[in-house]
Amino acid sequence: MIIFVGPFAEQLDKSKVLTNKQTLVMDNDFIRGNNDLINDLIGNFPGAKVNIKTISKTMDVDKKVKTKTNFDYMPVKLPKATAGRPYVAYLGVNNLPSDPSVNKELERIGLHHYTDRNRIGGTPKEPGAYDFHFNYRKYNESGMEELSTQTLTLIVEKEYDIEVDHDPVHHKYWKESVDTRIVDVNQDDKKRLKKNMAAASRRGQQQITNVKIREDDFCIRYDEKTRWYALAVADGAGKSIYSCKGSQIASNSAVGRCLDRLSKQSGKLRKLTVRYTWRKSNHLLKEIMKMLHEIIASSVNDAYKDIEDEAYAQECLPEDYATTLLMCICKKFEFGWLIGTFGAGDGVICVYHKDNWYANLMGGNEPAAGKSFLTTPGIIQSSEMERRIRFTIVDDFSALFLMTNGVSDPKFECETQLHCFELWNKFWDDINAQVNLSGKINDVGEELLKWLDFWTPGKNDDRTIAMVF
Repeated sequence: MIIFVGPFAEQLDKSKVLTNKQTLVMDNDFIRGNNDLINDLIGNFPGAKVNIKTISKTMDVDKKVKTKTNFDYMPVKLPKATAGRPYVAYLGVNNLPSDPSVNKELERIGLHHYTDRNRIGGTPKEPGAYDFHFNYRKYNESGMEELSTQTLTLIVEKEYDIEVDHDPVHHKYWKESVDTRIVDVNQDDKKRLKKNMAAASRRGQQQITNVKIREDDFCIRYDEKTRWYALAVADGAGKSIYSCKGSQIASNSAVGRCLDRLSKQSGKLRKLTVRYTWRKSNHLLKEIMKMLHEIIASSVNDAYKDIEDEAYAQECLPEDYATTLLMCICKKFEFGWLIGTFGAGDGVICVYHKDNWYANLMGGNEPAAGKSFLTTPGIIQSSEMERRIRFTIVDDFSALFLMTNGVSDPKFECETQLHCFELWNKFWDDINAQVNLSGKINDVGEELLKWLDFWTPGKNDDRTIAMVF
C-alpha cells in the first residue's frame, strides 16, 4: 500500500514511479517542516518504511503533470492584526527559512517568525501597514529547486474598546448600541416541553470607529394563541444613510405581518401539512408552498412597503434604507416542526440538531459581490420570492439560528465551513460555554450579548443573533 503525504502528493500519485508495498511517500519540502506530523504518521504504520522522493525526480517521469510551486501555498496578504492583541498567521509553506532581516523587522513591531510551524506570532505594538520580504523555495519548469522572494503585507489596526460610548445621540434614528430580548414560552409550563427564544445585537467596532449607529436589528415573537414562532434579523447597508432604520422596519414589520396572517390561515396550513406528512405528494407540497408564499412573501412585501412609506415621508429613496432580511416562522405539530424561511442578503439561517448530526442551511449566505437587499430591484417579485422561500419538516432540533454576517463570517470563514457539521458542533459548544441555555431564561439575553463580544481580528461589523432553542 502506498500512502502519499505532502503538498505534492497528487503529482507523485500520477507519476506511478513508486510501487513498494506499505510505503510512506513524502516529498522533501513536506519533511522539512513537519517532523512531528511525520513521526505520528509513521507510528500509525509500524511495518512501513519511509520512501523519500524529491519532486524533481517525479517530474522527470511524467512531463504531463503540471508543475506546482510553493507560491501556490503562500498567502500574498496576511490576515489583519490589531495593536495590543495577540496575533498568529500561518504562512502555508513547509520550507520557509528563517531570515534574520525579516525577523528584525517583525520583532520591531512585536512579532516573530516561528520556523517550526511556519507562522508569524506575537502582539503587534503599533498600528500601520508593514511589508515583509520572505524567501521561499520553489521548483521551475525543469523541476529544479530555486530560491524566490515574496512580499507579504500586514495591516495592523488600531485597538478600539467596544464598550466606549461614542453613540451618535443626535442621529435622526438613534437607537441603543446593544439590544437583547428573551421570550419565555415555557413560563407557564413546568415540564419545559416548548422551546424558548432569545436574541441579542451589538454595535461593531467599525461603527464605533466611524461614530455610526448600530445598523443591525432583530425581532422575535411568539403567538400564544396560534403557537407560531416568528423571528427575523436584518443588517442595514453601510453605504445607505438610514439603513439603521431600514433594518428595524424590515425585521419588525415582517414578523408582525407574518403572525397576523398566520392567525387567520393557521388552520388551513395545518391540515395541508398533516396530509403531506402521511402522503408526501407533489400536489400537497405545492399547496403548502403556495400557502407559505402567501404568508411569508406577502409579509416581506409589506415590510418593503413600510420602508418605502417611511422613505417617501422623509423625502428620501427606499435605497437610503437598504437592509438585508432573514426571517423564519416555525411551529410544532403532531408530525414534527414545520419551518418556513425567507432570505435576502448575507448572514445565515440554520436548523441544527446535535444528536441527529443535522445542520440544514435555509437562507442567507449570499456572497458579498452578489449580496441582495430588501430594496434591491426585483426582490419582491413573485418569481424571486419563490426562489428565496424554503420549507422543511423536522422531528426536532437543538436550535434554530438566524444571524447576520457579523457573527457568521468570523465563525465560518468560507461557504465550505458552513456545510461542515463539526464546525456547527463547535459553534454550539462555544455558545453553551458562556450561555446557560438550560438555566434561567432571564439570564440568557445578557449572556448572549456578552458572548457576541468575542474577538476576531479584522471582523468589526455589527453582530446579531436570534434563536429558538
